[in-house]
Amino acid sequence: MSTSAEIEECPRRWALGAADYPALWDGRGYPPRLQLTALAGSVVHLALEIITKQLKRAGAPSQDHPRATQVLKELGGYTNIVQECVERILRRFADNPRALPLLEHARRTLRGQVPTLRTRVQAMLARLHLPSGASTAPSASDSTGQQPPRRTPLTNGTYPEVELRAKSIGWKGKADLLVLSNEACEITDFKTGSADEAHKFQVQVYAVLWRLDDELNPTARVIDRLVLAYDSRDVEVVPPSAEEIDALAKDLLARRQAAEAALAARPPAARPSADACRYCSVRHLCDAYWTGAAQAVSDDGRFGDVELRIVRQHGPTSWDAVVVRARELSANTPVLLRLQQPTTFKPGTGVRVLDGALARDPEDATAPAIVTLGAFSEAYRVE
Repeated sequence: MSTSAEIEECPRRWALGAADYPALWDGRGYPPRLQLTALAGSVVHLALEIITKQLKRAGAPSQDHPRATQVLKELGGYTNIVQECVERILRRFADNPRALPLLEHARRTLRGQVPTLRTRVQAMLARLHLPSGASTAPSASDSTGQQPPRRTPLTNGTYPEVELRAKSIGWKGKADLLVLSNEACEITDFKTGSADEAHKFQVQVYAVLWRLDDELNPTARVIDRLVLAYDSRDVEVVPPSAEEIDALAKDLLARRQAAEAALAARPPAARPSADACRYCSVRHLCDAYWTGAAQAVSDDGRFGDVELRIVRQHGPTSWDAVVVRARELSANTPVLLRLQQPTTFKPGTGVRVLDGALARDPEDATAPAIVTLGAFSEAYRVE
């Protein structure tokens, strides 16, 4: 799901992000940046997954059921669950060289948000009601790290984090919660951000994938209820009919084929724009981003991206430079680059700064602009 959307928005960005970088780390793709808002959402999502699985194993259809009290006690209570999820999410970045400088700051921030995150988890669980007595099977993404179970037809039950695969169209996706009973066939997707129309399309795609998954759903049963579970409310989405599923499947197949064609180009096409590039984690690698006019700048103009050419050293942690490209600064504008720690540059070296603090002297137009690297800024040499 997300892969297709990323490729459609910018094939170059996806290709740069998915390539191998063995000189940087042993992980897959380019090391991702830490995004605190996204981390908080991941914590809530993981807590919901853990609690939902344990509730079903205990046969408790909701957090108000008598058995739910024992489940939560065994898990250590909501606060303990959220705290453990914070650590588990951050451990995913333990080998990420790009994230290491911010891990401790992220840990302190998320720990400070534990009461709020706990409330979000409780609010979403309060609206969740699962069928009583239905069995549950381990999901394909079992967080214990054990070998995924063989993909066989699913019987009535509750299935958290189930991967749906439609081999006939080459698509797959992971549904947060699939519930099957004699009366219902439904998918719930937990959303930890703001409501978005794209979310409705996403769960409708899950309905297509479920219908076409001939391993888990060999009888081609149709989803009859789709739910988007946000922090404060549930949103029901009209599930597609069998005819609509066929039409969506054709569209998804065409999109996959178009994405494959886009990635086959060398290099894949870049589609820079201010909105699309602002949160791109590999924009420092993309020449198309820096040769156009899409460089990111905050709404108040205080932070932004700028490419510089080093002129000379100014002080122990500062360098004189000139602007090569920046949306808010003209080319060749003199700049004082301030770093957090001593760094050696050769005159003429190119430097791409992401999210640097930008400042100008309003009373002296001839004074150099100041670009300061803060805790969330990054700087990369340009060979």
